Parts: sequence; C-alpha cells; structure tokens
Amino acid sequence: MRVLLVNPPATNTFEEHDEPNHPCMSVAYIASYLRSKGILVDVLDCKLEKLNFENSVQRFRENKYDIVGFTSFTHDVHNVNILCEAFKKIDPNIVTALGGVHVTALPYDTLMAFEKLDIAVIGEGEYTFYELCDAIENRNKDFSKVFGIFYKDDKNEIHINPIRMREQNLDNLPFPAYDLFPKAKKYQVITARGCPNFCSFCMSPYGRKIMRFRGLENVMQELDWIINVFHPIEIRFNDETFSHDYDRATKMVNMIMEAGYHKKTSFRASTRANKIDYDLAVLMKRANFCYLEIGVETGDQDIMIKTHKGTTVDQVASAVRIAKKAGLTVGCGFIIGHPYETKATAKKTMDLMVELNPSVGAVGIMVPYPGTEVYELARQGKAGYKLLSADWRDYNKQIGNALEMESLNRKEMERLQAYGYLKLYVKNYRFLDLAKFVWKYRKAGIYFVKKQFGIKTDYNKMKDAQKEKLEKTVASVIASSG
Repeated sequence: MRVLLVNPPATNTFEEHDEPNHPCMSVAYIASYLRSKGILVDVLDCKLEKLNFENSVQRFRENKYDIVGFTSFTHDVHNVNILCEAFKKIDPNIVTALGGVHVTALPYDTLMAFEKLDIAVIGEGEYTFYELCDAIENRNKDFSKVFGIFYKDDKNEIHINPIRMREQNLDNLPFPAYDLFPKAKKYQVITARGCPNFCSFCMSPYGRKIMRFRGLENVMQELDWIINVFHPIEIRFNDETFSHDYDRATKMVNMIMEAGYHKKTSFRASTRANKIDYDLAVLMKRANFCYLEIGVETGDQDIMIKTHKGTTVDQVASAVRIAKKAGLTVGCGFIIGHPYETKATAKKTMDLMVELNPSVGAVGIMVPYPGTEVYELARQGKAGYKLLSADWRDYNKQIGNALEMESLNRKEMERLQAYGYLKLYVKNYRFLDLAKFVWKYRKAGIYFVKKQFGIKTDYNKMKDAQKEKLEKTVASVIASSG
C-alpha cells in the first residue's frame, strides 16, 4: 500500500498562499497518521517546492500509488482536477480523493464537476483517509463503511456516507510529518481546533461552538521537535484565536520561555480584539512573538454587528494600541464587501486602517466561500449582493471576480481596495513601506491595472494554456513508459 498526498501547484503566484514558505500542515497531519499505521506515504507539496504541473507529473511517475489525496482552497480546486486527469491518464487504476475546506463545503458539486475525482473527504481527514486505505487494501475498494465521505461507484453514481465525529482528544494524533517535506524556514503549529464564533464570511473548517485543546505538554513536545530538528526562523501558531482561553495562552507563553524556545526562534499568532490585554501582549513580546495578527474586518459598527463578528470598533482600536505599546509588530485584516456594504461604510474601514496604522494591513474583497453565510446570501441575491461568477477560479481575495454589491460595482470595490492600501502608507508617511509593498505584490498590481483600464486579462485562459502544456507532458510520460 502506497499513498501520495498532494498540495497542488499554483498557476500564478498572486498571494502568499500561492507560494508559502512553510509545509502544508493539513497534509502533514494526514501523512503522520497514515505512517503511524504502517502505510508508505509520499508528500508532494507543490506550492512549497514551487513545482509546476509538469514537475508534479514527473514526480508522480517515480512510484506506483494506490491512492492520491489532494487538498485545496476554492480558488485552486481546478488545479486538483488538472492533476487528477493527468495522473489517471498515466495510471487509470489509482483512486483520487480530495479533502480540505472547499470540498467539505461542496462535496457533491465538486465530485459532479470533476470526472476523474473519486472521493470527497469531509472535515478532518486523518481517520477517514486511513479507512480509505484499508478499504482499498482489504475490502476491494468497498467504501460503503467509511464514514465522512462522498464517493463514486463503478457507474459514476455518487454515494453519501454518514458523517464522522471529530476527534476530541487531539493528543491522540501524532505530530505532523514535517520530515517528509523539504526543510523550510517557517513551520506551523496548531494547539486547538474549532472556533466558537459565527463570522458570516468564515467557514470554520474545524467546527464551531466547541473548541478542542491539545495538552500543553504535548504542544511543548512538538515545539521541541520542530525547533531542534528543523531550526526554523519562525513558528506560527495556527489556532483561529490563540488567546481564546486567556489562562491557557498565558501558561503556554510562560512554558515557551521556561524551555528557552524564545531564544532559538520567533513566533507569531492570531487573535481577536476582545481576547488580548496589555499583560499578555507584554508576555508575548518577552517570549519573542514577532507578529500578532488581529482580525478587524470593518470600521463600521453596524456592519460589525451584521457580520456577527462579536467585537466592537472600540475594542479593535484598543487591542491594536495595546499590542503596539507592548512592542509587538501588528497585522490587521480588512474586508470590503460585507453584507449591506456601501461606499460610505467601506471608506470607514479604510479610515480605520489609517488610524490604526498596522505594520501590515491586508485589504481583501469579500469572497463568497462555500460553506459561509455570505455564500448563501450571495447565491440568493440578498444583503445587497450580486453574484458575478460560479467559476471557483474567480474565488480569490485579491484578483478574483466572484461578486459585487448593488451599491458598489466590482471596479469600485477594487478601486477602494487600492485606495485603502495607498492611503495607509501615504497618510502615515510610510513611503519606503509603500515601495516595498508595491514591489512584493507587483504581479497582482499589474493584473489590477490592466483590469481597471480594460486591457484583456483572461486569468482562466492563462490556466487553460497551462493545462495544454501539461497534456503534452503527460503524453510524453505515457510514451516513455511504453
């Protein structure tokens, strides 16, 4: 039994998610669990390794696999389909499965859209993927008893199995198999799964209401392993809210310092505006937390309420001031296109960004990600939304084209986005930071300028051209294999 787990390549690198400097944590967790059960696992993190489709096909042919598992976001799920088709041409007998946030939200639609995709894995995939392997090896590909999947049978009909309960004791899972990936500069650690909040734009892939926490000793053991084996320059705590449990977060930061980890690497985390105070911020600074991200989203209090954010504009301003006073580098995320957004409310958001003056300010245009309340509102034409595209390739925060507002057309939203970035740096006299920002995101900037001036920029055609190139590679591989 041999498994290949794949994080697909990006067609173009417009966002940090397209070219990360850390291994894919979800793939690493599944790989580690399969390996703990004695299954041979190979990992192909195309984004980390900066592989294109052709390189990916060449790597696939190096071994014979029984099942290939993919992960993806909504905007690059078509890239999974491209690889599924290519791999199946080379080896028609492989089983293909897709996990991740997109297919968890739209399992049936995704299986219907992609002919060569066999299985949709819903939710957390460690146990599910192992049972898929067992069904292939010991039950002649009878997937009827595997909880947490949608799957196609020999007649291409889709079957829906019962959901799988989430693992409550996260200490039962082995540490992510980062040793299967190329050595990276940065690594991710997650100490809790789940989020009790109900933000309208978030799918919350680890579940809502109940958070599941790892034991702190278990977390420290993983940190010790990562730091002493891989020597990263930074570790990101990937919890949705690092300080949701204030006392636990305080204890964890103290344990980091007691172990001396803060002398060996730096840390970063994300939190909510109502979950941080000065004492914790100072403690995090002492523990070499180099960066704290605070979700702001909007500068309009009424919009904050309508998105169920659960925080106030005043709390946001206070949290950012506290973090800065403690000496932390602060990043803030903002969105244009909340339910009932207008030009006036969007400008309030941009004004708040200038006032807060975070070291890093990210302004995204709302994407109706499947599984969110915004997705349902946009699909039904409610809350002032007009859905522009059902093509998942358009579901991208920076260069997508998924929706607009009745009171704000797409170009107006994009201009407000650019205006916000420009205003942040110019109003705060951060001209060098502006130059660095423009250089870093020059590809997206060129795309934006062309789009604004009506210059033809068919992003999907670029992807289709890549697919044609891949088909030639696949044909070459098949021919060379006899």
